[in-house]
Amino acid sequence: MTERTLPLDDRLQRYVAAHGARETALQRGLRRVTQRMPRASMQIGAVQGALLQVLVRATGARRCLEIGTFTGYSALAVALALPKSGRIVCCDVSEEWTAIARRYWRRAGVTGKIDLRLAPALQTLDALLDEGAAGSFDFAFIDADKTNYAG
Repeated sequence: MTERTLPLDDRLQRYVAAHGARETALQRGLRRVTQRMPRASMQIGAVQGALLQVLVRATGARRCLEIGTFTGYSALAVALALPKSGRIVCCDVSEEWTAIARRYWRRAGVTGKIDLRLAPALQTLDALLDEGAAGSFDFAFIDADKTNYAG
């Protein structure tokens, strides 16, 4: 399965594909399931997932925030990279898409690290502020509102 998710020349793309993404079988399975969906292009690729993991580990992040979860690939990547006591708060609005995410999170044994909040992200962020969470996150991945991304 080839995926071209970064604007790289062909040689660099082949190198990154061969050396840059170390997916678990569950991650590969989740990507395959998602690729069959009508909005599959919303999912990050394996290389981006690997980059998220490098960033989480390199920064020593323990508390992460994700805005836009879709079927949960990026949250799975982050949760796998977090230490045992690490947590990620995931913001999404779709029960349907996140039901897929929850299945894969459960299979990977990371559900205890993931706090999925189903509501518009601004509502969830306001609730987090009300809970005293301001300044408590080490890492954030904002991947929502794709309709406003530059094409």
